[in-house]
Amino acid sequence: MATQGLSTIGLDVKVNSVAMNYVTEIGDIGGSPSTLDATCMQDTMKKNVPGVQDTKAFEVTYLFDNSAADSDYRVLKALQTAGNVVPVAVEFPDGTVFATTGYVSTYVTGAKVDELVSAKLVVSLQSEWSVTNPAAA
Repeated sequence: MATQGLSTIGLDVKVNSVAMNYVTEIGDIGGSPSTLDATCMQDTMKKNVPGVQDTKAFEVTYLFDNSAADSDYRVLKALQTAGNVVPVAVEFPDGTVFATTGYVSTYVTGAKVDELVSAKLVVSLQSEWSVTNPAAA
């Protein structure tokens, strides 16, 4: 029987095969296609066909930490400086893995009183998301 719902506890985000430590939010995985107008003169309603998939940048919010060489911010900033396309993977607690590649950038988001300092990872996607289904139990 299928599981009714899936908790985010245990969700793992890896950038360049390194797991991020303090992820608090991830963006959409995938996107909808653009629509191409296929309406002809004799049509009485507008018709569309799907075009290319319109995926926005993949964003991950994480708690800022720059205290050590393996802190999320420092690792991501080094990848941003290098300017190379790197692999990105998101593994769900049920074993489903979504993977893509992209250019990495990161920045510290605004902060307020009585809040933890956060940062954002932005991945400019360079490939489609692939899906690896969990192994059968």
